[in-house]
Amino acid sequence: MAQHKLSVVQVIDQLSIGGAENVLVTLSNVLSRHGHPVTVVTTVAQGPLAALLDKEVTIINIARKSKWGLTSMYRLYSIIKKYDVIHVHSSYNLRYLFLAAKLFFLHKPIFFHEHFGDIEIDRTVKWHHRLIYPKTFMICVSRKIYEWAAVNLKMNKNRLFILHNIVLKKQDLPPRKKKNDVIELLLVSNIRPTKNIEFAIEILYRLKQQKPCSLTIVGQKLDEAYYNALTALISKYGLTANVTMLHNVQDIQPVLHKYDLAIHTAKSESGPLVLIEYLAQNLPFVTYNTGETVFQIQDALPECIARSFNADEWLARIENILTAPADNLTQKLATLYIDKFSAEAYYSKCLDIYQKGISL
Repeated sequence: MAQHKLSVVQVIDQLSIGGAENVLVTLSNVLSRHGHPVTVVTTVAQGPLAALLDKEVTIINIARKSKWGLTSMYRLYSIIKKYDVIHVHSSYNLRYLFLAAKLFFLHKPIFFHEHFGDIEIDRTVKWHHRLIYPKTFMICVSRKIYEWAAVNLKMNKNRLFILHNIVLKKQDLPPRKKKNDVIELLLVSNIRPTKNIEFAIEILYRLKQQKPCSLTIVGQKLDEAYYNALTALISKYGLTANVTMLHNVQDIQPVLHKYDLAIHTAKSESGPLVLIEYLAQNLPFVTYNTGETVFQIQDALPECIARSFNADEWLARIENILTAPADNLTQKLATLYIDKFSAEAYYSKCLDIYQKGISL
């Protein structure tokens, strides 16, 4: 007799460009490729990343008009009640789903995926953390989030899990072909203060004193005031011709071969996912020492991790990477991706979490 494949519904507000949304897409595709019936429910709008879901994954948008409209809540309830696993991403979506579940007497376990990226600098405990989180099976993308929930919320350890993020490798891309002597840097971060993009601009300014270089910043404008401050800084440093900002790139892997090196300057991260994208396509990078991905790779790639926001340290690491034998680092990146971020290990871990939650 064929083994029963758990049916899974994942819930989010919309599939905009961001870390949590990318995780949902990856997880949906991994589960679907292993034969699980998978549905994604968006409560507000489908969003651009819906295009990255495999065709076997069903997507339903309930298009709520009001945050507390009962009609939309009932429609959400009527969809999710049919599934073995109810998996919701990010706290604001959990609050909405939790209320719908209470109003319409849904008696099924809720798996809550917490992606909070600012845990290094914001360990605040709010009312919904204490009231709702302990009633879920909480899937933490990092040790920091796990420890925060265990200590601050006194959550039972059998309701807490760690599931490290992965990224599926899209394809093997052609090797970088230099057309000129310009060092082309990449930074992928949504535009908000925690991402510390002003430091990346400073790095570019300092590097430009030594050699021709450019910086492409890929990310959504989440903070208009911060964006305006960055453009003013770029102008102040005379870098307008050296900086390109792209706000609608939905899939970063296919363009990574265009760059020589990536930098990641965020002060706090839960992941970041984009480092795994770089590993998947063998793009060298320098990142600040924050987040779960860095914890996983730091022993293998110490040359890629900056321990401070001292510009001299970053410039030295960038110079070392650009002048070192490229084949050696490429092989290390490729091996690390296979060892740490395989889809099979991710699938097995996720399925184990589901089964433990359902059995309690």
